[in-house]
Amino acid sequence: MPDSVPPPDYSEVVNAERTEEVNELYPSVPPRNEDYSRKKEEYLDVADDENEVDGSDPSNESMDTKSPYFEEIPPRAAEKTYNFKDAEFFKTSERILDDLRNDPFFLLSGFDVSGKIGKGILGEETVYYAERLHGFIKNSSKKYQALIPVSTFEQLNTAKPEELEDGWKLWTVNGIIAPSPQLSIPKHPLFHFRIKIKGKGNAMHVKHKFYSFGDSQLLEQDKKDLMLDVNGIKKQASFASDAEQEYNNRVLVESIPQIVDSANYICESTGTIIRIEVYPSIFDYDDLKHFEKEEIELKVSSFLSQLPDNAIDNFHVPSTIDCLNTLFKVLKGPLTNLDTDDIKTLKPNNSVVLRLHLQLELLPSKLFFREINDELQPPRFSDLGQYMKVGYDYYLRALTEVLYLGSIFSPTSEFFKIKTTFQSDMAQVFRILNEPDLSSELQYWDKFQYITAMTALSICPYYTDNMIIDCYSIMTNLTPDNTPELFDALTYCATSRQGNDLSMFVATLRSKGVVGFMELRSCFQKFGFDITNPEVVRTLTDDQLISSYKNNVIVSSTKYERSTFREALEKVGQYRESTKIRNFLDTEPMFDVSEAYETLETDPSVDDDVLITAFQLKAEDSVYYSSLYARALMTIALQRKSPMLFSYIHSSLPQFAQSTPSLQEAYELIGCDQYADDSSVVRIFQERVAKEMNVDFYRLWVCLKVIGEAKKSKLIEGFLNSGVMDSRLLSVEKTPAGLNNIGNTCYLNSLLQYYFVIEPLRSLILQFNKTLKRHKVENDENYLVRRIGGRTVGYKEIERSYQFMYQLRDLYDKMIHENTRCVQPTRELAYLAFSPISDEVEFAEDTVEPEDAVMGDDEEQSEVQEHGEVSIELVEKAKHDEESPETKLDDHSMMDVDEKSPSAQQKATLHSAATAKISADQIENALEIGRQQDVTECIENVLIQIESALEPENLDSDNEQIDLVKQLFYGKTKQILMPVDPVTKEELSSARARTKEERFLNLIVNIGDHPRDIYDALDTYFTEDLLQLDNEEVKRSLTITELPKILQIQIQRVQFDRERLIPVKSIEPLPFKEDLYMDRYMETTDSELISKRKEVFRWKRQIAELQERRRKLTEPNDHGLSLRDALDSTRQFLKSQILNDIGVLVDSNIFEVLDEQISKIDEQLNFIKSEVERLQNLITNQFSDLNNIGYSVFAIFIHRGQASYGHYWIYIRDPKSNLYRKYNDEIVSEVPIEEVLNFSENNSATPYYLVFVKNELLDTIQPLKREIRESSQHVPDQ
Repeated sequence: MPDSVPPPDYSEVVNAERTEEVNELYPSVPPRNEDYSRKKEEYLDVADDENEVDGSDPSNESMDTKSPYFEEIPPRAAEKTYNFKDAEFFKTSERILDDLRNDPFFLLSGFDVSGKIGKGILGEETVYYAERLHGFIKNSSKKYQALIPVSTFEQLNTAKPEELEDGWKLWTVNGIIAPSPQLSIPKHPLFHFRIKIKGKGNAMHVKHKFYSFGDSQLLEQDKKDLMLDVNGIKKQASFASDAEQEYNNRVLVESIPQIVDSANYICESTGTIIRIEVYPSIFDYDDLKHFEKEEIELKVSSFLSQLPDNAIDNFHVPSTIDCLNTLFKVLKGPLTNLDTDDIKTLKPNNSVVLRLHLQLELLPSKLFFREINDELQPPRFSDLGQYMKVGYDYYLRALTEVLYLGSIFSPTSEFFKIKTTFQSDMAQVFRILNEPDLSSELQYWDKFQYITAMTALSICPYYTDNMIIDCYSIMTNLTPDNTPELFDALTYCATSRQGNDLSMFVATLRSKGVVGFMELRSCFQKFGFDITNPEVVRTLTDDQLISSYKNNVIVSSTKYERSTFREALEKVGQYRESTKIRNFLDTEPMFDVSEAYETLETDPSVDDDVLITAFQLKAEDSVYYSSLYARALMTIALQRKSPMLFSYIHSSLPQFAQSTPSLQEAYELIGCDQYADDSSVVRIFQERVAKEMNVDFYRLWVCLKVIGEAKKSKLIEGFLNSGVMDSRLLSVEKTPAGLNNIGNTCYLNSLLQYYFVIEPLRSLILQFNKTLKRHKVENDENYLVRRIGGRTVGYKEIERSYQFMYQLRDLYDKMIHENTRCVQPTRELAYLAFSPISDEVEFAEDTVEPEDAVMGDDEEQSEVQEHGEVSIELVEKAKHDEESPETKLDDHSMMDVDEKSPSAQQKATLHSAATAKISADQIENALEIGRQQDVTECIENVLIQIESALEPENLDSDNEQIDLVKQLFYGKTKQILMPVDPVTKEELSSARARTKEERFLNLIVNIGDHPRDIYDALDTYFTEDLLQLDNEEVKRSLTITELPKILQIQIQRVQFDRERLIPVKSIEPLPFKEDLYMDRYMETTDSELISKRKEVFRWKRQIAELQERRRKLTEPNDHGLSLRDALDSTRQFLKSQILNDIGVLVDSNIFEVLDEQISKIDEQLNFIKSEVERLQNLITNQFSDLNNIGYSVFAIFIHRGQASYGHYWIYIRDPKSNLYRKYNDEIVSEVPIEEVLNFSENNSATPYYLVFVKNELLDTIQPLKREIRESSQHVPDQ
């Protein structure tokens, strides 16, 4: 084409502008295809255009119903069906069409930067783009519209469906996607879409449920009906015999629509298939910018500059619509002249219109025009053979673009001599689908209502609750991984719509553990994982999550924080459908054992067998919560370290089962070899459980079970089931000796067992072998001035103390060395223990010759002669003449005294017990004294005698003897009396404090004060209170300045009933734990601790004031009625029928006043109750962080019965194995801790004396000390 042409004369220009016709653009040339007429009838339906004057005669015949996209196909074979479980995702019709409308947002999201088309959303799941779509709509000034052209240009109209086989029809809807129009050439790309709907109609008005299938999933027949055979086209175009065919191949290949997005949707209920394709526009902005007004004017200006001045005066400058009209005619020619034999060409050299209206380079580059003899020849679609419609559709798309641009610049819908509108409501498609909500679709779909949640659920605002539930259910069943996002969306809809059905559905899902994505993301973040990162989701394992959970729980400081981590893991496990996480959570112990007791509705005082029953009842009542109850039982089992509970768990709760180790592994894990006897294996097990903080109790239990089964051990089997070793199955040396009851000796046996287990004291007694020298006692200064218990001790008292020590030594020796399960204390020992030290005892001279007074292995006798007087001779012999070294009293002796009892190995000469001249009446009187004494009096008497038998090597400033007994059992308190201000009750800084320091053997707590626990009881003992002294008010405070190594606490349970004039015993429980911390009671200069004590003092004052207020409100009057009761009785009387019968009228205001007063009293009482509870909780927790001075309980004296009678025994804890034994006279048995720490309300077996040892001295408590003499005669089991 020449670059420039000579300018025509003026008349030519004017005529061209006013009378241009298509025949001027396309002059006739000889036909090149003789078969055109036949092919036209076969493929195309060409509309008549009576406005054309180029001599053409378009046919009115309709297009053949055969699809021109494929070759002839054979009859359809047996119909296959789709498996909708294989579908990719689900959408509704409204969502599909809206995605089509907004596809350009996503296709062009990176276009400005890269110039490349992005990924659309037709084939994407809604949850992946819902939020982005909302952002595009919210932040973009332009709104895209899916426009369907409706024109009098018939070639654009495709309303009639194509009839397929078996009653199927195929509808095709073409259109463009464009931004909201402005009066300018769009700079943003336009897109074409094609919607193909294959179905049989929807006569039943079914709401379609469309499932997405990939192209490869479509059945072959559906592919042929819906998709262009691109491979067939390219195959045909790959062969060219001449230049003409090569040209046609180029036209065909370049006319193939370049799909930038597509999707297939199939409805399960109707079988309807929707195929949507999106293509880029034919013309881009660079092609169309020449139609801008400025470009046109520039071109015209250049053209006019070549004309003479007289030719310019009446020149009409073409508008954009004029130029677009010319392009429309260029496109229209090949589409409407299909039935002519001539190929009409353009002659730009002879047409000013073409040169001014068009950028001629556009014709060959985009519209396949060829230059032949200075003429531009368009393609002839019939030359494309069976694929002629590919080229034809290409031109239709180009023409649609021009019509759309014309609609922007034309003030009316009539332009280009036709009438054209672009509909944006998709009414044509909705009517084809014919759904029951068609009227709502037509009314609301085009309103651009975008809510992320609704987009995600593929729903519209006018959907009913049931329709929304249906969509959610389909989507979560099809793509369960998206459940969290969909649940968030559903929750939003339920909240915003406030529909009952939807709200109930959401609540039900939440109760089943369904979790939303926002919450789920927060759960993952708690464990340090970001699930918005796909790589994290792909590689994250259950083990990693569980490990992170465990680590976070370890460092959690509160119960609430730990529970939030557990809830997070539960939700994560449900989301991942993880069996491993579920099993872990179902078997994880609870964080707090109190929660476990609450779950089973029991308390720590309940025995193991009762706990098992409680669990069984709970589990049977509620299968859903059975794992909760199982966890509770496991938690308690671990806390108690209860073999009985683990035996039940092992046999009845398989979810907790552990792998069974081999016998060799079991021995290694327990920590013993195969040669260990049964009791040794159990003891090693007990020691490891007691001492190792992080021991896996269940694992060790399983190992013990393996060993027990291999050994066929009844002892181990019994221990595994009960938690205690049956003493009947133990050899004598494996269990402590019991003590025979020699009469009504009350608590004496408990006391003797108690002193036996204290190793320093036991060693001191066993090694006692001193000779009493009268002259030394009466002349040594230390003997003369020493004081024991604040009093001096005479020779006779020392003499009986020696005999008491001999008796006690002999008893302890038997308890260690006798081959029997129990031994018998002498009645003399009982008499000396109970009778006051001041009671003199006459002793007969020893009849045994000194050289014979040694302990022999087979020489031991005890004779009782009752002839008015009782004569008891204990002759003890040893094999050696050497005297045992005297016990030196120092700190070292307390901790490390060797227990060298009189044995064959010791070979030491022993001083024997003398014969006491005690009558039967004296012994009975002593026993009666014991019955009337409390245990502390007996303890004092026993300890005084032990101290009196010791030499006074160390004396305090007040001449009080300092010895092992003082070091073990005695502490010191300091009392301070400080004057206070009578109004503020604050200490007077100017006043002088009066102080007093005293020793104490035990601390006494009064159960009558109703303490809540041992700390509350001790708080009362050490409380700061106000007293009147010497006409002034003082504050008395009591603190500890020196703690004993062994702390003894007496629980005062017996009170005197003044009405019945008899003593009564309270069985009110006093809870205590195995550990006791005394920091809060110590004398200190720590300002923080002092401040805390002052706070407690103030809180207790407030409690006292509140309780006084409550007393006044509840105190009964002379008629037994409290103030509230009196008001209520008055109210009832005034409302009674009696007054009505006698005609007394009562003002209704009186009832209002009474009700108001009653209400005020109730409010005051409720306030007092809650405030007292609050203050008591403050007091309870005030010193909870003070735990430096720790004690451990090891002896609990028990009494069952009433104040005047009952039975005594003692529980003693073995720190080495952490087991408790019950010493019930001659029977010593292991018992579970639940029996010991039984604080139930109706338990009449109550502790009355508690003994704790400093934590660092636990090793000095050694209950099991048995060294059976080989030659000792076996005594049958008692």
